[in-house]
Amino acid sequence: MKVAVVVSTLKMGGMERVATNLCDSFHEQGHAVDLIYLKNRKRELSPRHKEIPVRLFNLKKGVLITGIGIIWLVVCNLLNIVFRKTFPIYFAYAEARVFKKELEKLENKSGKFELIIFRGQGTFEHLWPIRDARFVYVCENVQKKHMYGMLSPWIFKSLFENRNVACVSDGALKSFTDMAETHGISPSKVMMLSNPNDFKKIRKDADSTKEDIHPKPYILGVGRLVPQKNFTLLVEAYGYARTHLGLTHDLVIVGKGKDEENIRHKVNELGLEEFVFFIGATSNPFPWYKHADLFVLSSKFEGLGMVLLESLACNTKVVSTDSKGGVRQIMNGKLKKFLAQETPEALAEKIMFSLDYIWDKEFDSFVQSTLSQYEGRRIVEQYTDNFA
Repeated sequence: MKVAVVVSTLKMGGMERVATNLCDSFHEQGHAVDLIYLKNRKRELSPRHKEIPVRLFNLKKGVLITGIGIIWLVVCNLLNIVFRKTFPIYFAYAEARVFKKELEKLENKSGKFELIIFRGQGTFEHLWPIRDARFVYVCENVQKKHMYGMLSPWIFKSLFENRNVACVSDGALKSFTDMAETHGISPSKVMMLSNPNDFKKIRKDADSTKEDIHPKPYILGVGRLVPQKNFTLLVEAYGYARTHLGLTHDLVIVGKGKDEENIRHKVNELGLEEFVFFIGATSNPFPWYKHADLFVLSSKFEGLGMVLLESLACNTKVVSTDSKGGVRQIMNGKLKKFLAQETPEALAEKIMFSLDYIWDKEFDSFVQSTLSQYEGRRIVEQYTDNFA
């Protein structure tokens, strides 16, 4: 089968890593696959298999070089002032024309795709005017029913009516179904289809450095430093555990984002500057997972929670807030005991509980069984069985 995976950018991020993982998984199962990205920004990620074509469809440039596209850009920016978060929806009228033209050009040259998978709402928002039965829209996160304000019914209907939709967890699927019922939307097909992982590569990358990652025992947070990930809660819980529960570990935070200033302010406010370390973004976070004594996810909501799987693959203990979305899909069974309510005290107590917990053979067997559900081969089979 000939497959295209489409993502907005190839910056360092969970959704982007999933896109490259999915390409590798299709390739390893004998399918021809192309990776297409839409914004001409620094490319930080690529598929592991170098023979997979990576193609830029520079939609914005394609719109602006027409001349009239500049006028439309101004109009869309003005509309966005009145109706917040709607710029990509309006600009999509022009971008979709460029995408369709680039896709036809590519298919004339290298053959027609049988399946085209769009990763993330920030990707398919740019292309919704195109109707094509080969398209699958993957919802990576929970849906906010009124995220577009008074235009939400029209925009959600434009995005999802008569579309093929895959949600990355049962929680994401539940929120999508709730949104669709609220706005009277009928997708062609909607199902839960999770994210693929390359656990062999994760473990190999985790072993790829011989250097000391951090000189003292530490607990770890990894992700984009944005409000959704709620790193300020992690810092508060860490401070509570040091002050009240005898925690002596350092806290290491790997990632970057617009919320970093607020997080650093919280660190300073609690007097934790000597114990909290900001590493920044890295293309290989897996040694940090491996050498941590505990990984903590403090998010307000997650489509799935890939970082939990990555940590478990590195044989590192996990704790997570019991947040909306897909976290409970991973943190079930024997892992359920490591879920915490979204308060500093509750999260701190779970941190201490997990650090003391003995990970025996029976528990390890359960973890390996959990990880097996997210292997690339299984996910590829679900795509081909349900959407091909």
